[in-house]
Amino acid sequence: MLLRPTLVLPLALGALLVASAPAFQLNEGPTLRPRQVAAPASDLVDGTLRLPEPSAGAVRCRGAFFELAWVPFGEGRWRAEVSLPVSRGPLGLAVQAAEASDFVVGLRVADGAELLEGPLAERRDQALPVELGLEDVQRWDVTLTRGGIANVTVFAGGESAPAPGVLAVRDGLGLTAAAYLDTHERVSDRELALVAQVERNGDGLGDGLGEQGLLYTVASAWAEVEGPGYAARLALADDGQSGDGEAGDGRFGVRLPMGLSGAYAARIELSGSWNGAKFLRTTRVTFEVAEPLLALTGVVRSEVVDARRMRLDLDALSLAPARRMQVSAEVWAHDEFGQCQPMAWLSRIDAPRVDAQSGHWSLPLWLDAGWFGATGLRPPLELRNVRVQDPDHLGVLAAKDQLAVPVGPLPPLAGRAVVPMAQLVGPSTHVSLGPQQAMQGVLPNPGLVLSHGYCSGGNTWPNADFSQPKLNFSDPGQNRSHDQFANLIASQAAAYSSFGVVAHSQGGAAALHLLTYYQSPLDRAEGPRRIQSVGTPYQGTPLASLGAFACGVNDNMTPAGAATWLAGIPGWARAEVYYYTTANDGAACQFLTSLLLSDPEDGTTERSRGQLPGAQNMGHVTGWCHTTGMSDPAQYTDASRNAILDVEAAR
Repeated sequence: MLLRPTLVLPLALGALLVASAPAFQLNEGPTLRPRQVAAPASDLVDGTLRLPEPSAGAVRCRGAFFELAWVPFGEGRWRAEVSLPVSRGPLGLAVQAAEASDFVVGLRVADGAELLEGPLAERRDQALPVELGLEDVQRWDVTLTRGGIANVTVFAGGESAPAPGVLAVRDGLGLTAAAYLDTHERVSDRELALVAQVERNGDGLGDGLGEQGLLYTVASAWAEVEGPGYAARLALADDGQSGDGEAGDGRFGVRLPMGLSGAYAARIELSGSWNGAKFLRTTRVTFEVAEPLLALTGVVRSEVVDARRMRLDLDALSLAPARRMQVSAEVWAHDEFGQCQPMAWLSRIDAPRVDAQSGHWSLPLWLDAGWFGATGLRPPLELRNVRVQDPDHLGVLAAKDQLAVPVGPLPPLAGRAVVPMAQLVGPSTHVSLGPQQAMQGVLPNPGLVLSHGYCSGGNTWPNADFSQPKLNFSDPGQNRSHDQFANLIASQAAAYSSFGVVAHSQGGAAALHLLTYYQSPLDRAEGPRRIQSVGTPYQGTPLASLGAFACGVNDNMTPAGAATWLAGIPGWARAEVYYYTTANDGAACQFLTSLLLSDPEDGTTERSRGQLPGAQNMGHVTGWCHTTGMSDPAQYTDASRNAILDVEAAR
């Protein structure tokens, strides 16, 4: 069964809405000027700015989760029942729902005795705060002396059926379910395939699906897909014809019908046996499919803008009303031996230039002539790995492997002087000022922005831990993409001539997005650390797909969405970030999510996914959880760390 509006999972989070972030309008503050982002060829060679293989965004789950389907059980009583195979050894199960602490939970394995009534069964309860949806969690842990089919029963009282709930179960068998979509191009006129696999725990983490983790004993693979105008239970096959790779390679796939449009969720269930023990694992993928917006025609026009810049206009046929898009391309040129080599990477979030008469758009990128001197390369130019993305859900709307740039005039300074790399990349570069005039000088008024994260109930940082001048960013109870979040940070901090950011959770990714793609007072911050973050899921969190949040699905924080977003963040921007991760000390931070995540984790973010390659890793500590209502204090209340954040913050 598909997960209904039930599960409350923390990122200050809650019930499932299979939908995108709400439409966003910035109604206050100045409109941000987009930055012409540039990065050196080294960021291409090491893969930093190239889209990863789709498997790198696989959503992994170490247990199984189910919706509780309530049926009447006598007068004023209700019952939900789930059966699944479990292995001998430790078993954890948890129910999360409104008033879950009042439920009566039972467990029998292989028709044996009731296991939760004995002294060896441990029960723990957790009451979540308002920002987590006011749900309760009832957790049980027991060690099984034998495996078999487990029957979990949940009883509740009341004249009407209880609010929906979720059951999560994890046994001691070291297996993980992983699933992903086979392409970054998620447009309704393109065929998509859903791919899934079982791995041994730890295999492939961070590297896609590792060959060493393939299991060949999966007996059944199903996906239940639901979204606008479509709901189906689909069998996945390992036949080499279903988007699954080679036949018999342990990957299972199914091709989804063309024409899907909107936000979808797929719950995947994999069952089989390993070393004689039967298993069942589930995972869940959420994704957005866009209507066709444009088609790249393959034509590029170049124009000299001034002594140092040239504009490259990518021609596109419009298929829908114009809106902001992210355009990225590698610029290649030729060395003295005539070999084509990577010169730079360009990206920009902006609206296209519209020719209403022809129905064509021009998607502009500005190339600084200093790249010719810095690299020693020369025309003719080529654009490679060109991609146009939605700046919110990050799906690729159009792509071209290669586009030729016609030979034409170059800016007068091209190749005549060596421009230091520091002037070609970063927030203070000439090219960052864009096609218009430079930002005007302003009177000094530095400050510090304290940012909360996704769907927070309000400011999370203790005011007393940070010195003035400071701004408590506030956008309570909202679901924003990184791009929307970044614009709001700049809008609320517009009174500052410069500011640094101390951010929790998604606020760290939003601040990094702001620094990368827009001109703002964050560019002018002076001090040791421009962006500092705690508990930010830079590489996403499975919870963004496995469950859903109180404010709705957020595509930027799924493993796939985060991997795609990171492929647009250059090394120079990453180097400006100082980040911290934490984990529980003893008891799990969140009694349900710990059954689904990989250790160590803070109740929301796994340590491995809290890493930002190329940034400054300031360390990992235990004893602190992601937010309030967990077993350890919230990570943003650590006064000792906050003192460091305050002193080191740029302003």
